[in-house]
Amino acid sequence: MLPLRPDENCNDARATLMSTVRQLFNRLRKHVMKTRPKARPLLTAEPSQTTIPAIPDDLVDEELKQWAREAEVDVGPVEGVWWYHGDREEALRAAQEGRGFVGLQLHGGGYVIGSAKDVLSGGSRIPRGVVEHGICSCLFALEYSLVNDGENCSFPLQILQALSAYHHLMHTLNIPPRQILLIGDSAGAHLALALQRYLLQGDVNAMPSPRGIILLSPWCDLSVEAHIPHVQRLLGPLAQDQLPNPYFSPALHAPPANWPPTLVYYGASERFKTSITTLSSRLSEGGARVTTFTAETIPEHFAHDFLLFVSVEWAWPEEVRKCWTKMKAWADGLETA
Repeated sequence: MLPLRPDENCNDARATLMSTVRQLFNRLRKHVMKTRPKARPLLTAEPSQTTIPAIPDDLVDEELKQWAREAEVDVGPVEGVWWYHGDREEALRAAQEGRGFVGLQLHGGGYVIGSAKDVLSGGSRIPRGVVEHGICSCLFALEYSLVNDGENCSFPLQILQALSAYHHLMHTLNIPPRQILLIGDSAGAHLALALQRYLLQGDVNAMPSPRGIILLSPWCDLSVEAHIPHVQRLLGPLAQDQLPNPYFSPALHAPPANWPPTLVYYGASERFKTSITTLSSRLSEGGARVTTFTAETIPEHFAHDFLLFVSVEWAWPEEVRKCWTKMKAWADGLETA
């Protein structure tokens, strides 16, 4: 059993943490011991057996090419994981005909951890949930490069890889952009924002925007994170004074015109709350149609990217159900608009 009170010598921060852990433990004991979660419907996670080719050079504008040259990054073929029920080809055909969404999902992890290929990790709970709850009929989770994967893995490599995946959905699989949802959590949401900005701002205007964007606990202001080593690695050869740049800190900037409908969902007590609310305000003030929801009851230590954690689903099931329900309703609203 956990102690009823923290040791008298604990400082306030430790006392708060212990209180939160006790709260989680008590909720788990109450909800898990009473009834186990219902079995999930059978879902297929198929690691891609073929690689996605790099974005054609003529679809990359000169500014992005110059940035890539200075960072000495070279985009090659990228991989990922398809999530779907039943017949993937049937789901893709339906999307080609304007029925159902195909998701492009970018995982979180601060550009240092996480893998789309790890289909048993907490990170897989988001693409799995998106398909299980009928938000997308199928989804491609991109295996983009992390900054500690080796030499020359800084921005804009990840933008180019995301652009390659988006181009593949549109031009190889012939999915109309109106049937694509861009989905990212934490750092993946940061990358989604960067990709969307490029689609609207790049000089090569060959790819329309997706139908909508889902941002879960977006990491959206790196200007206050200059001291973090992986942020420095993401910068590559750029100076730290570039962190307020819109590709690194989108919360500080108005969106380009014609930004697509965006859903923002985050924990009300998470540490990124200020930057997330700033981002939502910037998007709204810039003319974007933004829908924002917060998970009110999840404590601070579990609030960021809370959909990743089975313990959160067991301890705060109503908040998690509410999140999926609201995402589904938002996506249904796009489809009928």
